[in-house]
Amino acid sequence: MKSKRFFEFFPPPNFLTMPAVGLSVESDAVRLISFEDLHGKKILKAADEIKLEPGIVVAGDVAQPEKLLKVLMNVRNEHGVKFARVSLPEEKSYVYEAVIPLPEEGEIRDAVEFSLDQNVPISAGEAVFDFAVVEAPFVNNGVQSVRVIVSVYPRDVAENWLDLFKQAGIMPLSFILESQGAARSLVADGDMRTALVVHFMKEKTVIAIVSGSYVRFSTTVANNLESAEHILKSHEGERIEESVELLAVRDEVKKVYTYWMSKDRPKSKKDVNSVKSLIVSGHVADMSDISEYLGTHVGVPASLGNVWQNAFSLDDVVPEIEFEDSLRFAAAAGAALPR
Repeated sequence: MKSKRFFEFFPPPNFLTMPAVGLSVESDAVRLISFEDLHGKKILKAADEIKLEPGIVVAGDVAQPEKLLKVLMNVRNEHGVKFARVSLPEEKSYVYEAVIPLPEEGEIRDAVEFSLDQNVPISAGEAVFDFAVVEAPFVNNGVQSVRVIVSVYPRDVAENWLDLFKQAGIMPLSFILESQGAARSLVADGDMRTALVVHFMKEKTVIAIVSGSYVRFSTTVANNLESAEHILKSHEGERIEESVELLAVRDEVKKVYTYWMSKDRPKSKKDVNSVKSLIVSGHVADMSDISEYLGTHVGVPASLGNVWQNAFSLDDVVPEIEFEDSLRFAAAAGAALPR
């Protein structure tokens, strides 16, 4: 696996266009999205949510592989899934940004691999990784350099996921992180502005900075949304009670915003790299209230995400899934979109 890009198991270019579903394996469910072309337009073919028993996936680990295997085999049989692009839990991943001297010989990948030991708590031999060049070339301390975003996963965890899918008879075309899946669906193609993405899930919330169409930073906040409808109690539009979960997410979102706005140098709101919007999606009730609440506290225009915008226009296609329900499928929808 060391010589292959992060979880891409087929040689380019053909695998990039192979038909595949998007799967997101989360603690409460396996979510599935598939698209198909009809008369030259992309439409939603299927959206499914297969509930998982508590304890099958815990903190990004498969605690009960035999039970998850059974679910994945059912997904394969019921939906005819042979190939999938899969969004994996964020907890075990690392995402970092680095400036790499442009090598005179060899590949940039070798230089990126050398940077792993300096940026993540696992060695290069214990990791699989992918990277994207986001700025190149430029002179850094007199040396021709490139700026890269690196995504890292522990090798043993990655291989366990790969083996599980293969046992289920599903071949992953690629694995991506939950933040990357959400960003692919929630941020419009070609939008280079910086956005703060907040994706609520049942046992955690994924918070990511997306800039120049890349996830530049991500983190998670543990929470328990068993009573999702109570995360923000309101009456006639007036907030009257915040849950502990919401307060924790709010504080972390503000920390991430402050970090990004001060990263490298302080940014004014007019700066091209400053956060221009806050996009909310996920598994909570009263999403509009949550969006407004976070936007007010962070001081950034906020809105609910549209998970379909990079697949089709809602002016042309009416998917057979309610809008608020679709917000739970952000990572799966992003995974289903080939890049």
